[in-house]
Amino acid sequence: MEVLEEGNLMDRVPILLQRDLEFYQTHQRVLQEPICSGVVGGKLDFPRYASFAAIKLIRWWEDEYFASYRKPSGLLHTEKEMNEGDFSSVTVKTSDPDKFVQLVTKSADLLLEHIHRLSQESLDHADLSVLTATIGAASLVKNSLSVYMQAATTTICPPKGDEKGGALKLSFKQYSQMSEALAERLLDLHCRLLLLYIMQDADCLHWEDTQPFFESERGSYTVQMWWHYMRGTQTDLWNSVPPKMAQKIFAGMLNETLSVLTVRYTQIVTSVARSTLHLVDICNMLLLHRRTLAPHLREWRGLCGTAAQ
Repeated sequence: MEVLEEGNLMDRVPILLQRDLEFYQTHQRVLQEPICSGVVGGKLDFPRYASFAAIKLIRWWEDEYFASYRKPSGLLHTEKEMNEGDFSSVTVKTSDPDKFVQLVTKSADLLLEHIHRLSQESLDHADLSVLTATIGAASLVKNSLSVYMQAATTTICPPKGDEKGGALKLSFKQYSQMSEALAERLLDLHCRLLLLYIMQDADCLHWEDTQPFFESERGSYTVQMWWHYMRGTQTDLWNSVPPKMAQKIFAGMLNETLSVLTVRYTQIVTSVARSTLHLVDICNMLLLHRRTLAPHLREWRGLCGTAAQ
C-alpha cells in the first residue's frame, strides 16, 4: 500500500487511515505485517502481527520522537544499536517534546476511531480475522505509548489530560481499555460459535439407544468437532493476538465449554450399548485438556516473560 511519506504528520494520518479503510472495503480483510519475533510477548505482551496502518503510524512517531529528543526512543532499536549507531542523518526535522506529545495523542485518537470502526464491522459480520487484526493494532499502539510515557520528559496536558498523567497516559488508558474490550468480545464470539453450532444439541446421540454408536469404534461427532475447533483456534490465537491475551482467551473458551460438557455428561443416563461412547467422550475431553495446556505451559511462560531465570 502506497502512502504519503512527506509533509505534516497530521496531514498524512487521515490519508493513511483512508487507504487502510479502502483496502478493507475492497478485500474484506485488514492489511497486516509481522512484528519482529524477538519482541513478541515479553513484559508488554507484543502481538505477532499488527495492521499496516498501526505499524506505519508508529514509524512516523519514531521520526517525530527523534526530531524532538535527538535520540531514539528504544522502541525500534536495541540498546546496543542505540549505543553504537549513528543517527545523525536519520531526520532533518526539528521539533520539541510538547509538540511530539500533541502529535502522538491527536494521531492516536484518529487511529482509535479507525480501529473502533473496523472492530464494529468485524463484530457485525462475525469476522474473526478482522477482529484479531484490530486487537493486534490496539495492543501494539498501547505498548508504544507505554514506551513513550517512560521516555518522554514533558508535562504537557493539552489537548486532553490531567495533572496526574497528562495526554500520553490518557491515550494509553484508552488503548488498554480498547484491547481488553476487544479480547472479551473475541472470547464471547468463540464461545457463542461453539455453543450454538457445535454443542447445541444435547440429545443428538440418543444415549438410551440399544445399538452401539458406530460399533463403538469412535467418539461422538460433538466432541470430535469441539476438539478440532479448540485445536485450530489455539493455533490461530497464538499467531494473531499477544501471547498473554491468547492464553486468557483460550483458557476462557476451555473453561466455558468444559463446564457445559461436564454438566451434560454427568447427567447422561446411557444404555449398556452406549456406555462405551460415554467413556470415550470423557477420555477425549481429558486428553484435549492435557494436550492443549500441559505441553505449552513452559512455552507460554517464556513468551509472556514469566519463565524462571
